[in-house]
Amino acid sequence: MSSEYPMFVNEVCIPSVEALYQALKFPLQPQIQFEIVKESNAMRAKVISRSYQEFVRPDWDEIKFEVMEWCLKVKLIQNKETFGSLLRSTKDLPIVEYSTKDNLWGAIPDGEGHLRGVNALGRLLMKVRSEYILNEKEMEYVMAPAITGFLLFGTKVSKVYSSEYYMEEYLL
Repeated sequence: MSSEYPMFVNEVCIPSVEALYQALKFPLQPQIQFEIVKESNAMRAKVISRSYQEFVRPDWDEIKFEVMEWCLKVKLIQNKETFGSLLRSTKDLPIVEYSTKDNLWGAIPDGEGHLRGVNALGRLLMKVRSEYILNEKEMEYVMAPAITGFLLFGTKVSKVYSSEYYMEEYLL
């Protein structure tokens, strides 16, 4: 939910992973994508997305984890110094998305001192950390997942390059 790691996808500055993830639910609705992406607050971007549930792509439940993994990789290659350092600092420790409501993306306290849940976000972060940080794999770009209709503002997303490849003036 952090807005401290902006990304640049298809010549558009995206303020957060959450905004990018939520926008990708609506590949055939560029006006909804724009409304989500222009929101600088990640939680508000999520709330906007919820108001358009009838337009969510029908295969969303099957692809949502793959989309989130891709979003996290984009966040990493375009924010290597900041987000990369944060991931590196976790070494090989478990990453858990602590939540009080969501046991799919996170884990919820069970009242007995344990966290229970799928922890999908924590697992994806550990996977990205392992692939790119612990293995020190250098990437210039991230390929879009092989998902039909992977569109942002009516344009197919293919490669997203590291921060060295996009022009800073777009962020102004």
